[in-house]
Amino acid sequence: MKRFLVTGGTGFIGSALARRLAETSGPQNVVAVGRRVDLEQPGPADELFGSHGRFDYIVHLADVQGNAAWSAANAATQFMRNTAISWNVLRCWRAFQPEARMVTTSSLWAYPEATPVASEDQYWSGRMHIPTEHYGLGKKIMSTGIEAHKRQFGMHGTTLALGSVYGPGDHSTHVIPSLIRRMRESPERLDVWGDGSERRQFIYIDDQVEGIIRHLDYDGELLNVGTETSHTIADVVRLLARILDYQGAIHFGTAPAAGFRKLDSRLARQVSGWPDAVSFVPLAQGLQKTVAAMAAAPHA
Repeated sequence: MKRFLVTGGTGFIGSALARRLAETSGPQNVVAVGRRVDLEQPGPADELFGSHGRFDYIVHLADVQGNAAWSAANAATQFMRNTAISWNVLRCWRAFQPEARMVTTSSLWAYPEATPVASEDQYWSGRMHIPTEHYGLGKKIMSTGIEAHKRQFGMHGTTLALGSVYGPGDHSTHVIPSLIRRMRESPERLDVWGDGSERRQFIYIDDQVEGIIRHLDYDGELLNVGTETSHTIADVVRLLARILDYQGAIHFGTAPAAGFRKLDSRLARQVSGWPDAVSFVPLAQGLQKTVAAMAAAPHA
């Protein structure tokens, strides 16, 4: 049976991935760690990678993150902390687990801002969105480290670019959980930033976990494993208003959306048939599940 190490394994995506791996491989074969293991420091990183036996896969999800406003306001801190994490993870991978496959993740944040269709061959073709480019560069540092270890030491791994993931367990300030909380806290009026026309490729957490697991053995440099379906913020607001029976006034801003950018799935389609081979959870159904989960754990 294969053994897995999941860093960031108590976070939104990591915990869902760890649960799924435990179901298929047995909980004894999955080590999932969160913030209690400080991967910014060499000692805890050495202990984690060196004292749990041999792993077949390392799925590295641990990083310091926040919404765009937080990221822009804490640019240097976020960059330095994520760089320290990447340094220690790469160092310990070679020192303690050189036979394991290293899989890390990226997203549209790391693609050039001027790329409307984000295909893998465009990943390095221009500058990222300046206020948050330090976060995207952090993703690229980790990806570059994986590729360097593959070339010099014959190790194996890849980077998987994810979609806009949502679902139960997301306690962040991302758009969907934020809208749900604000509708509950402000029953009379909801102010939505922007005019609602911004489009995103929302993907339900279980579907995104499936995308990760299906491509753990991909050995190319980068693969987009999101969804090709997109929805506007206005679509999300309308669906949530219906699910929550929101009776308040909904006011959209006047700022128009920037040009729609999307992850291109052509390479994944060639590699594995993704996303065509998967029946994705529809947005309305996924939002219903998310609302129910947040109601069951209102203070999580």
